[in-house]
Amino acid sequence: MNVKQPKEPRTQGPLYLQLATTLRREIANGVLKAGQKLPTIAAMAEAKGVSVITVRQAIEVLEAEDLLRRHQGKGTFVTEAPKVATSLTLRSDWGSLLEHLEGKRPTLIKMVDKVATPMLDPRLGRLEPEYRFMRRVHTYDDLPYALINIYLSQRIADLAPQAFEEGMVISQLSRMPEARIARMQQRISFTTADAETAELLNLPANAAIGDVLRVITDADGQAIYIGQTRYRGDFVHLEFDIQEPPK
Repeated sequence: MNVKQPKEPRTQGPLYLQLATTLRREIANGVLKAGQKLPTIAAMAEAKGVSVITVRQAIEVLEAEDLLRRHQGKGTFVTEAPKVATSLTLRSDWGSLLEHLEGKRPTLIKMVDKVATPMLDPRLGRLEPEYRFMRRVHTYDDLPYALINIYLSQRIADLAPQAFEEGMVISQLSRMPEARIARMQQRISFTTADAETAELLNLPANAAIGDVLRVITDADGQAIYIGQTRYRGDFVHLEFDIQEPPK
């Protein structure tokens, strides 16, 4: 008798990695607890609507990360939640952002001067004629926690090229009267790590990340800084204060 396997939906990435990501989050969030026995592969396949092959592959991924362990004749068990040495909390105000940047270490991956202007929603600011492009990894306590693509106004970058190359760009901008900073806007979305992001941040494929777009404009509305940052979701927490409206 032919057994029909569940039809797996079309995805942009392997389905077993998506399932591994789901299980990884359940372990991290305590839904699946240390020492807990997982259902059988067949039962998980039916519950998740995937094939048994997909479940086996997902389990193999988490075994390699030492999150699951299979015992012959007994089943598959959760070992422990993934541990991260510490965490960072980012608040939405300017002062907290500058405080967060103190003590962090950037690693420059790529830098190009006078690049073409990036795509930008015109509501966020007017583009400069030329930008310096920098791709960097930010590290804290030897843990890479953010991958950032920076477009810095070329005229501003030329004022202190070494300082911008070696230090935190926003911190340096805040110390420059010539920048005439007037406003910073943020847009936040949530997605999963692509292959490059996963490799540079030492993350599993499809791990949860936060995408933050920051645009700093000067007094004339010119976008002097455009930063596209990908934060690892197991390390960085974003906090926002929502004030009660005036009565």
